[in-house]
Amino acid sequence: MQKESFLLRACSFITRYSIYALVFLIPIFFLPWTTDVLDFNKQAVLLLLVFLSLFALMIKILVSGKFEINKSPMHILAGVLFIIYLFATVFSIYRYGSFWGQSQQISESMLTVTSFLLLYFLISNIFTKKDILTSVIVLSFSAVVAELIGVLQLFGLFIIPFDFTKSVAFNTIGSAGSLGFFAAILLPLSILLLIVVKKWWKALFIVELVLSASILLLVNYAIIWWVVIAGSALILILGVMKRNIVDGRWLALPMFFLAISLFFVLLNLQLNWAPQRANEVFLSQKTGLSIGLQAVREKPIFGSGPGTFAYDFSKFKSPDFAGSSIWNVTFGKSSSKVLNNLATTGIIGFLAMLAFMVFPIFYGIKSIVAKKDSAPDGSSGQIYNVLFLGLFIAIVEQTIVYFLYNSNIVLDFIYFFTIAALIGLISDNKKSWVLKPSSLLTLSITFAFTLVFIFGMGVLILNGQRYLAEADYYGGLADYQSGQQLDEGLKKLESAASLNPKSDLYFRQLSQAYLLSLQNELKDTTTTPTEDQKTKVQNLISNAINAGKISTDLNSQDVNNWSSRGYIYQNLLGVSSDSAKWAIDSYDSAIKLDPNNPYLFAQEGNVYLAEALNPPTTGDQKNQLLSQARTQLEKAVSLNANYSNALYSLGIVYDSLSQKDKAIGAFTTLQQLNPTNTDISNALSNLKAGKSLVQSATPPAETPPSEASGTVQNPPATDKTGGN
Repeated sequence: MQKESFLLRACSFITRYSIYALVFLIPIFFLPWTTDVLDFNKQAVLLLLVFLSLFALMIKILVSGKFEINKSPMHILAGVLFIIYLFATVFSIYRYGSFWGQSQQISESMLTVTSFLLLYFLISNIFTKKDILTSVIVLSFSAVVAELIGVLQLFGLFIIPFDFTKSVAFNTIGSAGSLGFFAAILLPLSILLLIVVKKWWKALFIVELVLSASILLLVNYAIIWWVVIAGSALILILGVMKRNIVDGRWLALPMFFLAISLFFVLLNLQLNWAPQRANEVFLSQKTGLSIGLQAVREKPIFGSGPGTFAYDFSKFKSPDFAGSSIWNVTFGKSSSKVLNNLATTGIIGFLAMLAFMVFPIFYGIKSIVAKKDSAPDGSSGQIYNVLFLGLFIAIVEQTIVYFLYNSNIVLDFIYFFTIAALIGLISDNKKSWVLKPSSLLTLSITFAFTLVFIFGMGVLILNGQRYLAEADYYGGLADYQSGQQLDEGLKKLESAASLNPKSDLYFRQLSQAYLLSLQNELKDTTTTPTEDQKTKVQNLISNAINAGKISTDLNSQDVNNWSSRGYIYQNLLGVSSDSAKWAIDSYDSAIKLDPNNPYLFAQEGNVYLAEALNPPTTGDQKNQLLSQARTQLEKAVSLNANYSNALYSLGIVYDSLSQKDKAIGAFTTLQQLNPTNTDISNALSNLKAGKSLVQSATPPAETPPSEASGTVQNPPATDKTGGN
């Protein structure tokens, strides 16, 4: 019995303290050896600690022979949300990415949402009121650390010793907007708990209030001020309604924040003394709604799949976007969490998420209206009643945020945590079961726990392997970008693809690495290459082609895979047979997925142009190829009139077709876009003098704009113009 009692205590300790550790780590945790230093690492610690807590709870239930659950309809909604995400993942256009999460969409993955739902289940069912209060205080400590780092970063005081942190854009929460919303959401909790906690704890919440106010001022987004207005107004309303538990003298704090927020919103005030913050670009609500509705028309039930908004954006964005200054940017998230879910989880997922958002507010209002608070000042009853109000206001605020802005793993974690804590505080009706030996219930529970344990261990093992692959991938990119140890970088990329053979990204970048190695090898090859050099060149060609093909086989819905594959074949023109045909086929596949991307039309036009100017090509075949090149390049220019590289190629096509006036017009526009470029001026002078442009002016393959950073590619070799 003593051993059993120790085991039960140990399991209880692990279950609770794993969650405490998680609450503390999620806002501040990051590691420097992955491409995504924040969400990827936060997901790893989320999986580890949630499953550790769950495993300990399962052992405790089996050993003790009993378990109990708070009876709440929210559990049903959580189960429905899980089932819908499961089906949305099964029917996703990219199942692997929807399950594990892709870069910048980790928080939307099936695995992350499942972890959040498990966290909700654990907190709402096993945490006592004291545990919930403790976890909120732990969260406040973590918030103070995260907000302090955020403030120092915004002021340019970089205290973290990593190169990637030497920027005002870095903080441990995410973007500047995410940091601002994080501060705004936790602000009501800080204000209300400051009223009721004991003297020494007040210092914690005073510091958090000061840091939150500093972040709100430094970030200074109008939509964040609106959230603060809503939260402050709710504190005042509930403070008046609950005068017996909320000291009215402290309501000056929410009044202050309400006044400041209205002041900034109404006057659109900008602080000249504030340090310059990093610009944050996100879609408008109108654009997000338009893309979401088009995505729902195509896949109405379960959407395109969790984390796949980037594919919806590429496919359904307006042609006008191609003419903007950010035409080469692919948005991985919609304008808001709600619209993002509409596109990626369909109508059913959208409705389920709305229900999961609305019902906690409904239960909170119901509890506020029905509950009579008569707890004396300083008692535990008063503290828990005020804590309930703070959690309720935080949930209302984050619900508003989900309609105005997108989210990340920290904000989603806070949302599920506050809902679980709220349900844990208001659900007093518990249902208990006793597991009798050899009973059907015992066998069923044991079988279910075994499945969960096997699944959980499998996920943790695979995620560990996935993490090692990501570390190798990051190391390989670092080697290539430094320009040193290219062979070592190639080995690391090969290791990453071997450890995680389901990642299309790794194979896409591996194909680029093979191509770069091939280009370097050809530079070093003498006029009479040896047999070893020939063999090495052939192997590199084969590896580049095969890696590119694997990426499209793994994920045929990602335009970047087809674009990269086309880029590989385009660089092999004259080296590998049928490379022109495969390049055009690849770009055609890419255009189907991204029909308003000028880069794709320009590169396909360049392939036709290169083939037309190839010495064996003459007569009608040459003119046909030039006409096809003209069609694609004119399409690129019609989408983006300032696309200098496309104009450069189009001018060559016009010149080759003896359309001198059009060629002069194209290069005149080029000169206006690039007035200091002497190559353009010389080419224009030659055209006006009746001379033909040299054939060597044909640009080689242009690096895909979506691959412009964080890759193994060379800088764009075709940017003779310096334009877009």
